[in-house]
Amino acid sequence: MANPVQEGHVFVEFYTDAVEVKHLSEKEGRPIFEDRPFVRIVIPGDKNNIIERPAKDADKQKFPRAWTMFERSATEGEQGTPLSQWPQITRAQLKEANYFEIRTVEQMAGLSDTHVQKLGMGFGELRTKAAAYLAAAAGTADVTAQAAERERMQSQIDDLTEQLRVLSAARGPGRPRKEAAEA
Repeated sequence: MANPVQEGHVFVEFYTDAVEVKHLSEKEGRPIFEDRPFVRIVIPGDKNNIIERPAKDADKQKFPRAWTMFERSATEGEQGTPLSQWPQITRAQLKEANYFEIRTVEQMAGLSDTHVQKLGMGFGELRTKAAAYLAAAAGTADVTAQAAERERMQSQIDDLTEQLRVLSAARGPGRPRKEAAEA
């Protein structure tokens, strides 16, 4: 844990983590992430009882010291495709980009010529790759959205088919045949 704060009998840490925004990812045809606050609660002496989940308003009220520390250190979260999720960048390039506070593919694609020259060799090519990636993703956004919708619909059909099977099995064979009822 980076900066845990002891509140009561537990250690609490709020932190930011990237969460994929499904509807924007489907719309854009590429993964879109957004920074969201999370909480980690550790009970001392119990390594198997660590709670990690998205932070709720109740957590902010229950652990005000830890939340205040988090707010002081938190910066504005970026929205877009994190460079760490982009397959066309190496680990070394990722570390260098992070050093220069470039965190998303969109930021990389939007670099000006002046900034690219200041950043050094390799950033011009990365900027070109980032722009091409975004353009290709925009071209496939409709296909990606349709595939996601088709997958949702197929899931609903499967669920309804299963419900129908269960109801049919519970109901029995149905009404007896007319000949069998007269005999």
